[in-house]
Amino acid sequence: MARLANKLQRKLMAQQNRAWQFDLEEGVLDVARLTRIITDPMSPLSFKQEDDTKFRDTVVTLLLDNSGSMRGRPIMIAAICADILARTLERCSVKVEILGFTTKAWKGGRARDAWMKAGKPANPGRLNDLRHIVYKSADSPWRRARRNLGLMMREGLLKENIDGEALEWAHTRLLGRPEQRKILMAISDGMPVDDSTLSGNTGAYLDRHFRDVIEEIETRSPVELVAIGIGHDVTRYYKRAVTIVDAEQLGGTMIEKLAELFDETAPAPGGRSGRPGQRGAGGAPGRAPAGAAPARTGSRPVR
Repeated sequence: MARLANKLQRKLMAQQNRAWQFDLEEGVLDVARLTRIITDPMSPLSFKQEDDTKFRDTVVTLLLDNSGSMRGRPIMIAAICADILARTLERCSVKVEILGFTTKAWKGGRARDAWMKAGKPANPGRLNDLRHIVYKSADSPWRRARRNLGLMMREGLLKENIDGEALEWAHTRLLGRPEQRKILMAISDGMPVDDSTLSGNTGAYLDRHFRDVIEEIETRSPVELVAIGIGHDVTRYYKRAVTIVDAEQLGGTMIEKLAELFDETAPAPGGRSGRPGQRGAGGAPGRAPAGAAPARTGSRPVR
């Protein structure tokens, strides 16, 4: 992966090279050509102007699945890859945010308890408490936040995954960023699963909400969305996606997909700049504070 990371760095640095136009009639005075005035006092002053680079101010968010199925080698590899990628992109003046998502409990939490006390009304929505984690905010330097990535291996952290609300949360954080270009890369090894929520609602409840969120981002948002599935076919959800067989392929695939995005001409910012579509009975994921690893807890249902 180090070799591919260096290749990506060279590519990005080349796109950011400054270029100048010389011998212009207006602009910045070209002091290197003032000697012409000495040799020929009648020659006009020479000016120069810097060309606009095609490389746009960019921020990249890595959204990592922190579900129980990622336990062991997959989550360790994901943490290492995120660390290398954040360090590489930071050298190229690209901001990187690393987020994780899971739940606070197995098979329901306080939301499920409240639902049961209320007599188990029909169509309750989400019945688990969310845990959304900011391992590295976009404005935090890599050297200060890298230790937070080790929290992914913490015993008892990885539980269930409610992907739709996690994607909304990450997307909302990106929309609040000032950068011109915004890229969201989601990494997961399975479809949305929360036993308590699925048992209290229709079987496709979480899956349907997940698809609605993806469609909202892909069709109405300026954020560029890409996904990588580990042993799970994510191409049936996302328009821009790739599936890998083994977690060992993750690092190379992350860099390749980002390289493809940077090779493309980014779409002009003309999409929606507000919040993603209207929520139903669900709670709108709030913005997690920038910092080490805050957790979000919710008990309201998704759409």
